[in-house]
Amino acid sequence: MTHSAQTLPLISLVTPNYNGVEFLRETLESVVKQRYPALDFVIVDGASTDGSRLIIEQYREATSAIISEPDDGHADALNKGFAVTHGDIMGWINSDDVLHPGCLSQVARIFEAYPDVEWITGRPSTMNADSALEYVGPVRPWSRLRFLAGDHFWIQQESTFWRRSLWEKAGGQLDTEFRVANDFDLWARFFRHANLYSVDRMLGCFRIRPGQRSVTDLRRYKAEVKTILKRELTLIDPALHDAFRGLIPDTPRELTEDERLALNPQLSALDPPIIRMDAVRRRSAPGRIGAGGSRFGVGLARPEPISDLTGFRNKHAGERCFILGNGPSLNETDLSLLEGETVFACNAAFMLFDRIGWKPTYYTCVDSQVLPDRAQDIDLMLRENPSMTGFFPAEVQEHGGGRKRQAGRSLIGDGPNRYFFNEEPGSIEALPDSMFSPDAASRVIQPHTVAITMLQLAAYMGFSEIYLVGCDMRYSVPDTVRREGGAASDDPRLTSEFDDDPNHFAPEYFGAGRKWHVPNVMLMREHFAIARRALESRGVIIGNATVGGDLDVYDRVDLASLFDPTHDKAARAATTQSAARAAIDERTIPAAVPTSALQRRIQQWAPSLRSNWRFLAGAGLSIVAVLVFAILVPQARIWAALVSVGGLSLAFTAAIAIKTRRIIKALMSELKIALGGKAEAELTRQQLELEMDALDAQLRELRDHVERDGSQADRPGRG
Repeated sequence: MTHSAQTLPLISLVTPNYNGVEFLRETLESVVKQRYPALDFVIVDGASTDGSRLIIEQYREATSAIISEPDDGHADALNKGFAVTHGDIMGWINSDDVLHPGCLSQVARIFEAYPDVEWITGRPSTMNADSALEYVGPVRPWSRLRFLAGDHFWIQQESTFWRRSLWEKAGGQLDTEFRVANDFDLWARFFRHANLYSVDRMLGCFRIRPGQRSVTDLRRYKAEVKTILKRELTLIDPALHDAFRGLIPDTPRELTEDERLALNPQLSALDPPIIRMDAVRRRSAPGRIGAGGSRFGVGLARPEPISDLTGFRNKHAGERCFILGNGPSLNETDLSLLEGETVFACNAAFMLFDRIGWKPTYYTCVDSQVLPDRAQDIDLMLRENPSMTGFFPAEVQEHGGGRKRQAGRSLIGDGPNRYFFNEEPGSIEALPDSMFSPDAASRVIQPHTVAITMLQLAAYMGFSEIYLVGCDMRYSVPDTVRREGGAASDDPRLTSEFDDDPNHFAPEYFGAGRKWHVPNVMLMREHFAIARRALESRGVIIGNATVGGDLDVYDRVDLASLFDPTHDKAARAATTQSAARAAIDERTIPAAVPTSALQRRIQQWAPSLRSNWRFLAGAGLSIVAVLVFAILVPQARIWAALVSVGGLSLAFTAAIAIKTRRIIKALMSELKIALGGKAEAELTRQQLELEMDALDAQLRELRDHVERDGSQADRPGRG
């Protein structure tokens, strides 16, 4: 049978990050899409200031832990991450590199097939800043002999994995004394205890990009390498040194490629064998092929259908609405003022109904703890109040734990006043719309607070004024709550033990037995700020009418003042001015279309003329100077002619040289594409092989099932 999460080896993977927002999402996606069920994934962020934390938070459900605090560099961050892991197999992937599809399942298979192997590395591969695969290197052997003899570059860190037992024998941490060559130092210590086995498989991919440490700090890296090798040469076993005295130097050195090739027959004396994947398959038990062998993943559920929300588009154009939070400030708010207004409510707002003489127009609940916990109450509320309309995610993913997904309709059944939308994680790639959807019918961005969902729905409905009430954004976690996974766990899921909720309008809101999760006020504030940008760009007025609280992103407004008869006129004027400013900002003037051949030629040449205007101006002035000189000094006309001819010849030669350079650059570009094509072909071959592995596992499982059924059918006494 196939593996389950319980029988697969646990793999601990750490991603360190500091201000790596540009490629961070791609890295995390490459890990999540492994779909390896026994993954212990930790992200360590060094208190980034570039938006990385917003992205990382979106992957909390896929992690075992997130550490976000200042650190003392790359090695320190990794040590923090590995210190909270528990897997038998370990590795790390930096926040600008990626794992190839099927990497983790293949790593698990290799270590299971070869229990005596303690660390492995795959075929090297590189990609560019545009994420195009550019290079796939040959599989080659490594040994401690090669390492000390000067053949030590480069063991690709992204493709290297090891057993925890080796990690502990080698010291159980990276040495923070080395600022850039941390991996090299770790490899040196690993080599003292075990052989490194190369695998004929691409596992990780290194990204080559401008400004990366491995380029800018290369001189420092090699200086640290010399320090490490000097240390290792003093620790070498005398018998090994004597046996290979001609190869192992007394002082560190780096072999050139020619030297390495010339010495390869001697260097290969201690090479361990290359691990081939066909041998792994033969050594694997029938059907023991881990999930994730397919690049398309396994067990993908069919997407849940979403409701048609287009009927709500601009339904309330030019109107105002109120976003009702559930903070304790509601106890100091005159809620009777909201009677007759369009109000969005959320979560356990129905606990207010016995205090007020009206009902909200719209309702939503998106929290994976609250929605299942309050599903019966929400269903009853919508059945008893058919004039209310509820909005829910079509698919809900739980916080922490197994992070399983549930269909929204399995929690809140279909009904005439219930709509299910497509909820997607946001990004910071195209702000503000990438974190605040302009089209709720297509998607609603997953919020850091449910108020953001209500704001997205309100904006889609066309409201021109939106006011927040009861959005205190002031939270504390009582000592009496029970945390899933235990008090020392970083699992965000909580269960209250008593009716002592300090964060909402009633202490029993998240009272005894109620489920909720740890709020992240920092991310809430960032999301509110992005929402403000999105709304104001569309000319929407947004204000905070909450009594007190810590939500300082929006301008404060007194709730009672909104019901002053003079308010409507002032608000309409402000809306008109804001919309006009937005229209001016977004206005574009179409370029004139050329009508004549001369105009088209000038337009074609314009970029080149602009970029070379200094050269053209100098050439023009030179020609004018030669002509003036020829007119004023007749006897010098012959020299002027010679200069002119020489100048024309020089210009012609320069033009030929430039054209030749362009041709050479084009050829180099084509060559690069061709090489990249070979790399892509190798990746495709590997992915197809993974597909075959997954299919083989399914066939083996089917065969075993048929054989079991047949043997049971043959037993005496069975009819």
